[in-house]
This record gives sequence, C-alpha cells and structure tokens, in this order.
Amino acid sequence: MLAPIEIDPKTFLRKHCTLPALPEVVTQIQQMIHDTNANMNKVADLVGEDPAILAQVLKVVNSAYYGLPTEITKVRMAVAYLGLNEVYRIVLSLAVVNNLAVSEKKIVDDFWFHSFFAATCAKHLAKKFEPVLSYEDLWPAAMLHDIGKLVYLKFYPKHFKALNDHAKGHGCTFSEAEVHFSLPTSAFLGSLLCDHWRLPAPVKKACACHTLQDMVSLNDDTSGRALERIICLSTLVALLSADDLSNETRQAIADAVRVNLNLSEEAFLAFMGDIYDLRAQVESFVGQFV
Repeated sequence: MLAPIEIDPKTFLRKHCTLPALPEVVTQIQQMIHDTNANMNKVADLVGEDPAILAQVLKVVNSAYYGLPTEITKVRMAVAYLGLNEVYRIVLSLAVVNNLAVSEKKIVDDFWFHSFFAATCAKHLAKKFEPVLSYEDLWPAAMLHDIGKLVYLKFYPKHFKALNDHAKGHGCTFSEAEVHFSLPTSAFLGSLLCDHWRLPAPVKKACACHTLQDMVSLNDDTSGRALERIICLSTLVALLSADDLSNETRQAIADAVRVNLNLSEEAFLAFMGDIYDLRAQVESFVGQFV
C-alpha cells in the first residue's frame, strides 16, 4: 500500500526536498544574452570550463535535431552556427537534468531518449502543422516536459517505482498510473520545479500539458496554444512508437493524434512512418550521448 503524498507548493523544494541552485554558468550566460555587447568567445569559454556540459553540448549540437551541414567540434563554432540564445537553451536543459543528480542510470537514459525523441518529433510536427511557431521555445520545452518524473524519482523513489511498474505492467501511460494511485502528478512536480528554478514560461507550459488527457482537451480548442499542441503531439507520437503499450492505450493515443491533425487513416500511417524514421535517428544519437 503506497503512502499518500502531500505537497505544499510553498515549501516543496525549499524547506524540504531541497535542491541546489542551478550552476552559475546558466546564470552567467543568461546575463550575457541581455548584454548588448555580449561576447561570444566568453560564452564559449564559460561552457568550456565544465567538461561534462561541454561534451554534452557538442553532442546535442551535432544531433539530428539541428542537422547542421558540418560536424561541430568547438563551442565557438556552435555559437556561430546557432547563436547565443540557442546555446543557452541547450545548456539550460542539460543543467536542469544534471543538477537533479538522479543516480538510476537506466531511468535517466530512458528519460534522455524520450526527451530527445520528443524534441525531434516536435520540430518535425511544427514544420508541418504549426509553421509560425517559434522554434526558439521548442527545444527546452520538449526536452524538459517530463522533468517532473525525475523529481518523483529523486524524492519519492518508492512511489515512482510503483507508478512505473503499473504503467509497464498494464500498458498504460505514466499519467494514467498517477490517476490509478491518486497521487500528485509528475506534471505538477515539474511545474513546481520550473517555479523553483525560474525556468522559462514555455518549459512550464510543456510540463503542465503533455498527456493524453491534455491532448483530448486540446482537440476541442487549440487557439493560442500552439506550443502545448506540438508538445502534446510530439510526446504522444513518441510513446506510440514504443512497444509496451496496450492495444487500448495505443488506439486511444492514435485516435487523439489523428483527430487533432485531421488526418485520414492512410495519411496517419504515412505520418507514423516518418516518426519511426526519426526514432531510428535518435536511437543512433542517444547511444553516443549516454
């Protein structure tokens, strides 16, 4: 029997279940971005001072998400190609996950795979179905939409295990398992983390809106909610390409996605073929990343 979890948003992550501040490199780069005389070389030097972040940034920059025409081997080249803001968003996303310091490697690896896959799907979906959506907000929002799960794992490992086991055992989504056990949602925990670390508003929106239930509500009204729509869609098609869903859950997700995109059955199958191609690219990349 799982013990109930009671969370006070005013004290969680502050007086109990505390977390350190984000690395100083994140704050320093953010300050430089707002400086009209921002020095690109200094930003590159700051990233280079943290070998772990440096290695991760270069791998991300060379991933299929960006599809750059040449291999990037130095942060200065990354800044030149992508700009200060995009490099900052990459550093921020990596720092958030790294700073949670979750030790369960398999789960963290699964998190990275799902996050990169969702981000890649989000860019693909935005190009096809939301062409006016700014790509600037897409990367961190897609990468961190599921960060609440790692908060769960860090502070409530027994509950996380029960939720994860239930989802896998019943072929349902993690959010459905949360409803089954009447526990706080990982979306809620992710939103609290966004407030605590003052993460960008699009990241908080993504944390709060990325489940099948959210997608169903978005099918009724997507006006002014392009970011949430793409995050929901990208998360769900990423899940749909996995092998551990029940037929009922798989059909519910497929129906919600197809209705939202207004696709015929034939067009939907062709669309999912593209998603499986993206999955193969991400599998190759994440194997090097983790």
